[in-house]
Amino acid sequence: MIVAVDCTFDLTQTGSARKFFSITKKLQKEMERAARLVVQQELPKIERFALSAIAMSDDELLELNRSALQHEDLTDILTFEIERTKTALEVEIYLSIERAKENANIYRQPIERELLHLVIHGVLHLAGYTDKMPSKRK
Repeated sequence: MIVAVDCTFDLTQTGSARKFFSITKKLQKEMERAARLVVQQELPKIERFALSAIAMSDDELLELNRSALQHEDLTDILTFEIERTKTALEVEIYLSIERAKENANIYRQPIERELLHLVIHGVLHLAGYTDKMPSKRK
């Protein structure tokens, strides 16, 4: 049985990110729905889920990657768990609009679909999925 999830989804875009792509209210709703569905499917004990998504430029996300994780590489998403209890989860995900645009071009899909993919990707990390090893990526 899938439990209904009380989901709050807050999206912020930096000025630098808006130069590359502006996320519409419709896309924001789709991102929220995708996150909720993944939580329902992969984190069935979570009843309250709060996600703050911050869309950034490559430079901004690289700086965050350096300062928070001491990593020197570009990435399309960073996921941070803020608080977790048995039934509640609060997280922040940081998305690179530039990486999303580039990936959308590579995979010949709209950037909107790539941004949905990134939100799903971030929430799957919270469920324990990893993509650090090639054998785990699939």
